Amino acid sequence: MIRCLWSTKNAQLMQYHDLEWGIPVLESKKLFECFALEIFQAGLNWSTVLKRREGLRNTLSSFDPFCLCEYSDTEIQQVIADPAVIRNPRKIHAVFHNANVVAQLPTTFSDYMWHFVDFEPIRCPSTFMNSEEAQMLLAKRVVRQMKQDGFVFVGPKNIYAFFASSGVDK
Repeated sequence: MIRCLWSTKNAQLMQYHDLEWGIPVLESKKLFECFALEIFQAGLNWSTVLKRREGLRNTLSSFDPFCLCEYSDTEIQQVIADPAVIRNPRKIHAVFHNANVVAQLPTTFSDYMWHFVDFEPIRCPSTFMNSEEAQMLLAKRVVRQMKQDGFVFVGPKNIYAFFASSGVDK
C-alpha cells in the first residue's frame, strides 16, 4: 500500500490512513465528525486529534449536530473544562455554532457538502491546472458559500483537508 508521508509517523496514523482517510463519508453525523475534527486539528498535529477523538466523541454526543444544539451554556463550559477533549474554547464554540447551522439547513449535512462536487468523489486531476490549484479553488468556493450560510472557523486549508479526509476529494 502506498501511504501519504504524514501517515508514516506512527501506528495510529497508519491505521487511520489505511482504514478511514479518503474513504467517502456519506452519513451526515459521521461527516460532521470529520468536519469538526478538522476544526480541532487547526494548528495541531493529527496525532493529537486522534488521541482525543474518543474523548471528543463521548463529550460531544458522538458529534450529532442535533444533540449539540441542545447543549446549554453551562454544558458547553463543562466541555471546555473536560481534560478528555481539545480544550480550545474558540474551536469548541465553533463546533457548537456549526452544529446549529447544520440543524437549520434545508437538507442533510451530507447532501449540503456533497452537492459541491455533484455528489461524486473527485478522482481526476484538472487538465488545465495542477491538482492542488484546482483543489484550492474548490475549497475557496466552498468556504465562501459556507460562510454565507453561517458556518464559522472555515478556511480553504481546513476545507481542503476535510474534503480529503472524508473522501470528497482524494
